[in-house]
Amino acid sequence: MSSPSWALVKVDRQGRLVLPLGFREELTTTPGQVVLTQTDDGVLISAVPAQGAVTMSEDGLPVLRLGRIVSNAQVVAAVDAERGAR
Repeated sequence: MSSPSWALVKVDRQGRLVLPLGFREELTTTPGQVVLTQTDDGVLISAVPAQGAVTMSEDGLPVLRLGRIVSNAQVVAAVDAERGAR
């Protein structure tokens, strides 16, 4: 299904708006976040860029594919940062 080129949506008293189905299907397949960017012409709503895909290796372990090489030190630092944020 292709999304329409524009749509008129209502904003409720709490400031929420609902994107029409065609736009939601174009932006994302699961509930989550979208990116709002202020432009000279208004507000641009775009999908959150994919961060990677998890696949299974031949030995049955999960593998995160990012499309770039990541060092072990970067992985350890990211895990430590995530744990520190908890």
